[in-house]
Amino acid sequence: GDERLSPLRTGFPVCDTVGRLNAAVTILAALYHREKTGEGQMIDVALLDSIMPLMGWVAANLLIGGQEPVAMGNDNFTAAPSGSFATQDGHINIAANKQEQWEAMAEVIGAPELKTDPRFQERDERKKNRKALTPLVEAKLKQKPTAFWVDALNAKDVPSGDILSLKAALAQPQVEHRKVLHPVKVDDEIGEVKLFGLTAQLSKTPGEITSPPPRLGAHTEEVLLGLGYSKADVAGLKEKGIV
Repeated sequence: GDERLSPLRTGFPVCDTVGRLNAAVTILAALYHREKTGEGQMIDVALLDSIMPLMGWVAANLLIGGQEPVAMGNDNFTAAPSGSFATQDGHINIAANKQEQWEAMAEVIGAPELKTDPRFQERDERKKNRKALTPLVEAKLKQKPTAFWVDALNAKDVPSGDILSLKAALAQPQVEHRKVLHPVKVDDEIGEVKLFGLTAQLSKTPGEITSPPPRLGAHTEEVLLGLGYSKADVAGLKEKGIV
């Protein structure tokens, strides 16, 4: 959040996602240890342990320097201007963290006078005066579309990028090139859907998505038969609307 808002939730289950990645790596480490020693071991992975170190320098600032974090929205605590900014047709992410990047950015957006403004000349001063700087930067950025600024800024080694919608992000050429999404046919009624594939490719043992996720109740009969029900029992359950 920022100073106007209460703390905001993240957009996806970070703890669960990072926890399972941590568990996978830990299992691999244990398997390697077993391969070398022949010994197995107990694995203990907690969501809490997995998530806390992700706060990185924010936590380090508090633990080492006693500096409490401040809710700053999309601004980068370590530099300015560094964060998301409005353009003519959307938003752009800019990371003008180094002094030469800031000076190049001021030239690109057509505001060279900002380089000599005492409020913005040095990095620490820009950080203190970011609330005054952002409107001045956005006034220039709003004169042209995002794509123009992305090309112009990156050409001058100022890291920047379009803040894409999910639809646009999934349609990027690199996503298609990397085969991030795999078309899979569910059935004749639903047809084809796109699913995320594997996030890593192995040269000798590549994996692939070969079947869709099951429809609701697709394996009910299989599960019940496995539990000892007869086909007549399953048919009776279906007739009564139980399954």
